Amino acid sequence: MILSISTVLVLFFVIEVKSVDDFLRGQSVLYGLASLIEDETKNTTCANHLHELFDGINLKRFWALKVLDASGQPSSGFLWGNNLWLGSHSQCTDISNRKPYEINYSKVKHPEPTPFDFPPYPLEFAMAYMKHNSTQQQHTQMPLENLIELGLCVPGSCSAQELQVLLQEYLDKRYLNVQEFYDLNIEIMELRILKGGSWVSLPKTIITLTILSVTLLLIIVGTVCDVRANKSKDKNDELKENGLKSHIGISTLGALKYNGANGIKDSDASPNNNKVDTEVEKRNVGNFSQILQCFSIYSNTKSLFKTTQTEAIGSVHGVRFFSILWVMMVHAVFYQIDYLQNVPTGFRLSESFMVQILGNSTYCVDSFLFLSGFLISYTFYKSKKGSIKCKKPVNVAAKAIEFITMFAYRYLRLTPVYIMTILLSDMLFTYYRQTSALYASEQPDINCPKYWWRNLLYINNFYPRSEMCLSWSWYLSADTQFFMVASFLLILSTIAFKIATGLLFFFIIICMAITGYSSYSIGYIPTMDEQFVHLDAIYDFPWNRMGPYLIGVVTGYILMVKLEGKLNLKKPYLILMWIIFPAINLWILFTLYGRQISVEFSAVYMGTSRTLWGFGLGWLFIACCTGNAGIVNKFLSFRGWIPLSRLTYCSYLLNPLLISIIFLGTESSQTSSAASFTLSIFGAAFLTFFLAYFHSIFFESPYILLTKILFDKLKQKKQAASNSASNRV
Repeated sequence: MILSISTVLVLFFVIEVKSVDDFLRGQSVLYGLASLIEDETKNTTCANHLHELFDGINLKRFWALKVLDASGQPSSGFLWGNNLWLGSHSQCTDISNRKPYEINYSKVKHPEPTPFDFPPYPLEFAMAYMKHNSTQQQHTQMPLENLIELGLCVPGSCSAQELQVLLQEYLDKRYLNVQEFYDLNIEIMELRILKGGSWVSLPKTIITLTILSVTLLLIIVGTVCDVRANKSKDKNDELKENGLKSHIGISTLGALKYNGANGIKDSDASPNNNKVDTEVEKRNVGNFSQILQCFSIYSNTKSLFKTTQTEAIGSVHGVRFFSILWVMMVHAVFYQIDYLQNVPTGFRLSESFMVQILGNSTYCVDSFLFLSGFLISYTFYKSKKGSIKCKKPVNVAAKAIEFITMFAYRYLRLTPVYIMTILLSDMLFTYYRQTSALYASEQPDINCPKYWWRNLLYINNFYPRSEMCLSWSWYLSADTQFFMVASFLLILSTIAFKIATGLLFFFIIICMAITGYSSYSIGYIPTMDEQFVHLDAIYDFPWNRMGPYLIGVVTGYILMVKLEGKLNLKKPYLILMWIIFPAINLWILFTLYGRQISVEFSAVYMGTSRTLWGFGLGWLFIACCTGNAGIVNKFLSFRGWIPLSRLTYCSYLLNPLLISIIFLGTESSQTSSAASFTLSIFGAAFLTFFLAYFHSIFFESPYILLTKILFDKLKQKKQAASNSASNRV
């Protein structure tokens, strides 16, 4: 009788152990891997350590339970897209840490120390990236929706190759419960050990850190030189007031003014007003000192935060600032998608009426394109003093030089900080590829070493996004291409105005037609998922985005040449204009609500909406510049927007990079919710502007000043040669 009871108890215990073993094998990938060692004869250090881990878990050794707990496993929400089974990298590395937590243990319940609190061998964290074929999971056409990311805390003796073989064997035997339940086939795409360290010794890292160090040194030396020169200048000014000016040590940097996106303007004073002082200044402040002072954080910061408006269009700053905020809103969501555990929930949130502002936020870029076209046109015709008549006969060589000069000036102003952003992105993504548990579809560390030349030639928007070095840099290429087209048309307008006008409207019409046809040919309907999928076809190509830029060019011409900055409208007509044009922009933003539209209507919408967006902005600037905008102009011209407006270029370059590295630096997935998105948007925006200041001071302002000095030197040489030729005649 006693024997029978004992037999029953033993059988019950065996069944219970078997039940627990099956449960762990089907739920915990790490336990399943370790259990494979029991079934097979493997005599490697890795196999022995995994066997020891398997025994430790079954014996409930505390260290083994910690290892199991730090490893990822399938969690809730799989049908809603939760493929992030990450575990905890930091917990895995902390298991071997024997330092007690800095807490008051007398008031905290904690387990008693045992000989099995710490692992008998080093641990490391491995990430497996696996492709699944589930048809039951809600798909949204996002880049990584079929990628499962699994984190495993494993013995340090195991290589990536050994782990990959074991893991694929485990998956092929379909031990994992979620495989059976959802009928999943899972294939390993990549498995890597997160160690880090090697990124520091890479040539690209050394180059980037060297440039940063040299730039910092130049800033320190330049700031010291500038402060000393300004003190000397103040002393000389004081002596001059007493009639005792000594003509020693005047800083030439004060002769330059910062003008935000329009670059550097000459001082309002004529260069010939004080020839003696100018010559002494040139003699006592050499070229090298002048170059060093371009890196002065003192003068560049003063210029950046100067809010005295010297240009007539103060509303530009407000529009630029709010447009970049709009850009940051969409970036905060777009570049977070890879790290969300419930992407479909985000799509649900986008169905709200007011969220259409975010869902249709691609028009924020069209606002920038309009601004660029407007400013180049306005500035060009302003320099011509409103006249577009060209002296006869036409000097074709001079016009060609004018075009080359305009492009060269822009290229030299924009490219240095752009190059530095590429280098920083490459370095940071290389670091996170070696250390982050999360996988990013954005891959500057892979694409930039291959395709950086496309960025420097500003042609990367002609290539697929999968090959882009910095996916957001398509805008810089498009804007530069439009700048070249606009510069050509503006110069041509001084020679053959009707031909230039005809070409401009031809470009607008043909671009609208191509965009509409492209939309129709692929059956495009602008739902949220389709917008992401068809970025190559209907978003990045220049002919899809040229409309608002050229409307900006037309607006600048109308304002400067036709209206000459004046427009007197009777009140009924003014009210009508303020109804019609804002209504156009609101229609563009909200007409897609519900997204249930035909392919034909979508084609018409896609072909015309961006150009129509430019019409709405065109009226806004005409009204602001002619005194017909009232409180709107006062708000947009608020001086507080000026410094933030000047940081928009660097902010645009940094914002997606910053968002990506923030989430790559975490070790957990994010959740789609209104609260989390709001926090991401405003947190990233604040941090972006903060870092954009340093990015501008280090890599933008100095090179804008250097470009200005270079072109001033060339201009002086040209003037001297012209004067010499006149004297000979």
